[in-house]
Amino acid sequence: MTKTEARAAARAIWRAQSPAALREMGARLCANLFARPEWRAASTLLCFVPLPSEPDISPALDRALAEGKTLAVPRVLGEGRMEWVRLDSLDALRPAAFGIREPVRGTVLDPAGFAPDTLVLVPCLAANRQGVRLGRGGGYYDRFLAQYNGRRLLVCPEVLLAESLPRDAWDICFAPGELLTDLYPKTKGQNT
Repeated sequence: MTKTEARAAARAIWRAQSPAALREMGARLCANLFARPEWRAASTLLCFVPLPSEPDISPALDRALAEGKTLAVPRVLGEGRMEWVRLDSLDALRPAAFGIREPVRGTVLDPAGFAPDTLVLVPCLAANRQGVRLGRGGGYYDRFLAQYNGRRLLVCPEVLLAESLPRDAWDICFAPGELLTDLYPKTKGQNT
């Protein structure tokens, strides 16, 4: 399967999700995120702003601000490049490139200054359990992650976890433990 074919298959799955299903996925993703040690340890959160066709993880942005974490969201610069802009309120977001809400203005954070207690949440069209990420094709996150040293989680609903995905040499992969899904973890004594 080529990346073009994999993206088409993933987009079909995304389109099949109802708004209610996307809200529920977002709620479960956020609940799982808030239970993670990476969340508790993070003083800075770098997070994508979800598109209307993606699970609504904006409660994570709200909670980061409420907990006093530094929050930054990406702003597209073009040609596969983005910068992280500090955000003090979700009201500062406006529709921009690709329909993504971005801050119009704000302080740009220096990636070299991201400490080990920084956590980035990375979106995808699809992923697999081995940590291969299928993005939208612009290379924005691959370029950023190639020089990022903090903690990271790949955000992928269970319905978008594929058996296998194509991968190029420049694609950044994640460890299986860096995968954040909407499946609630099994607890001791729970039936399988």
